[in-house]
Amino acid sequence: MAPVDGRRIEELLDGPHQAVLSVGRLEKGPLAVPMSYLFAGDHFSMGTSPESWHGRLMQRTGRATLTVQFEDCDGRSVHQWYVTAEGPIGFTDTEPGPLVRAILAKDRGEENADEWTWGDAQPDVRVAILEPERLSGFEFRESLDH
Repeated sequence: MAPVDGRRIEELLDGPHQAVLSVGRLEKGPLAVPMSYLFAGDHFSMGTSPESWHGRLMQRTGRATLTVQFEDCDGRSVHQWYVTAEGPIGFTDTEPGPLVRAILAKDRGEENADEWTWGDAQPDVRVAILEPERLSGFEFRESLDH
């Protein structure tokens, strides 16, 4: 795997990918949960509940790691990459509706985003922001059919 630069990281993260958010716990391994996200060049935004298990841990520790991974392998060729970000995380008072819609548009298509919008079904959703102190990515592409 070869490291990728910042511009390539932004290109990779722009697709419809899920992340895994890892938050530290006392006397146990970190809690890792799947998470939808939006990357804005200097931070990751996510819509989630401060009352969820990971939301409470985020508030207690104030730090998290987010990993996005992709693999496409047909047996003869492979394309893999991952991006990992680590840094402070916290909830904002930003209205979550526009963020949730933007994430849905990224992950499920602009034409479907409004139908997937949570509406009032998730009243406790807030915007969490991860500001990476460390952001790195690695990519590997190889084929047996050179």
